[in-house]
Amino acid sequence: MSDREMQVDPKATRRVPLEFDKEGCPTFSSCKSPESFTPHALAICPPHTVIPVIFVPGIMGTNLRMTKNKDEAWSPPNGLLAGMGEAVSRARQSGASRQAQFNPNDTEVNPDGACSIPSNFYMLTKSEAKKRGWGALHADSYHGTLQQLEIILNEQYSKPGRSEENGNHMLAEIGMLLHLGSSAETDTKNGKPNYSKAAAKACKAWGQTPEPLNKAEIDNLDNYYYPVWAHGYNWLQSCEESAKSLLSKIDEVLAYYEKSPYFHCDGKVILISHSLGGFVTRRAAQMSDANILGIVHGVQPVAGAPVVYRRFRAGTEVDSFYDLAGAGAAAVIGWSAADITPALSCAPGPLELLPTKHYPAGWLKFVQTSGGEEKQLLEPLPKSDPYEEIYGKTTDDCWWGMVDSSLIDPMKKYTQSEPLEAYKDALKVAKKFHDNVGLYAHPKTYGYYGIDDKKYFTFGSICWQTNDKLIGGSEAALFSSKDQWRNTTGKSKVSFGENQVTSFKLANDKDLAGDGTVPLHSGAALEKLSPTPLNVFKLSGFDHQMSYANKYALQSTIYSIAKLIQLAEPAKP
Repeated sequence: MSDREMQVDPKATRRVPLEFDKEGCPTFSSCKSPESFTPHALAICPPHTVIPVIFVPGIMGTNLRMTKNKDEAWSPPNGLLAGMGEAVSRARQSGASRQAQFNPNDTEVNPDGACSIPSNFYMLTKSEAKKRGWGALHADSYHGTLQQLEIILNEQYSKPGRSEENGNHMLAEIGMLLHLGSSAETDTKNGKPNYSKAAAKACKAWGQTPEPLNKAEIDNLDNYYYPVWAHGYNWLQSCEESAKSLLSKIDEVLAYYEKSPYFHCDGKVILISHSLGGFVTRRAAQMSDANILGIVHGVQPVAGAPVVYRRFRAGTEVDSFYDLAGAGAAAVIGWSAADITPALSCAPGPLELLPTKHYPAGWLKFVQTSGGEEKQLLEPLPKSDPYEEIYGKTTDDCWWGMVDSSLIDPMKKYTQSEPLEAYKDALKVAKKFHDNVGLYAHPKTYGYYGIDDKKYFTFGSICWQTNDKLIGGSEAALFSSKDQWRNTTGKSKVSFGENQVTSFKLANDKDLAGDGTVPLHSGAALEKLSPTPLNVFKLSGFDHQMSYANKYALQSTIYSIAKLIQLAEPAKP
């Protein structure tokens, strides 16, 4: 035996990944080794009582394919090179092709998207992740979050399997879940994590010190297993349909664990939502909350987002000439109204992101700027009903109408008035959904939203702006006049009155705090839900799409989950 072999720590272990057999029971695969190889295989079995966690993504976060031939319809790129390729491909895509690929009736969830698991990830294999639905979600947007949740919830100790490390819990002893792996600061005296400093930083970021968990509650977290699942849904369809599919997914997940000889399941899941997924989870709970322990919402556009109107008239916004990432996203989602309209105008899901009646009135403005002064030309809209006053108006009705009906059907799929009727039918579905879900919340709701007023300013309102002077008294004629000329990037030339011609453009300035997509008015509406959420965190420092990558957003989510777990039935041995 060599000196090197003799120096091996007799307590040394090599971790063996957790797998599951056909009945859902934990299994571990290892191999025989020479006696001189002293490290032992370490297999960590999960607790017997299970509380599944189901993550529900936002709009465009689920991969879609064509129902008949299974060709990809929407598979956002993963990685820089793939992103560049997708941007080039989508930039060349015709409106007719977009219309064909974005038909809610001809598409379905594609569960076979990218799904990779790091080699040092011991709580989950690639095959298990695919079974749990991870492959249906856009990997770059969500797989990092899913992995973090799986580790934090099911790998509570920094060195599992070592009895002397049992006190080194990845939870703050002061009672809040704050320590995420290596993010905890180290006490220079004893080299152990200093949870107090981490807690103080989190509370400062949160702007509050929430109710702590006591030691018994923290210890209780170890009694359950929290497998992280994902629910992909067809976001082109109404959230009404997606809510029904989520309820079916909940039943499927619970049935899987209920038939397992190893696990005990008390028939409850925890839902975590991102963006539009908040609508889906709220409506599902409204239909039936019997199997839902609680919900945690992230950056939900509770009252909608005015930027949706802007995209129908001007395409996807880019912050500046140097915003390469924004330009890539615009190419993929749609540079102009000619890209956006045929893809999304007849899809209820995207229309359900429009501002609802719960968004402050008057968010669509018409102003004249001259000599550094701004003058309101027309009374801002809506006054009371955005569906009738704004969304129901097309450019055939008035120059500021939301949808250009000539762009709806480049495939020539419809005849005569049918394209406009298809749009109005989808709008009716969206309005009905808004009316149904209202301001309902699951009785056990937590969440967070963005309040950034520096880096991530947001379109809180949409403004049509002109530098031209108007003859006095001509404003009324301007309101109902038609375009003399318009393009698909948010510009119009309007003729009205006695030989009046005025050029308007959609202003680019973002005017409200938020997360870059969901404005403060809409995010803060989370606090107005009924019943009132148990806790809502107001945070800054993140963009909408990647909000769960923010440390304090993720920590608030873990804290919320920990509080919900205290409501579960006692774990069984």
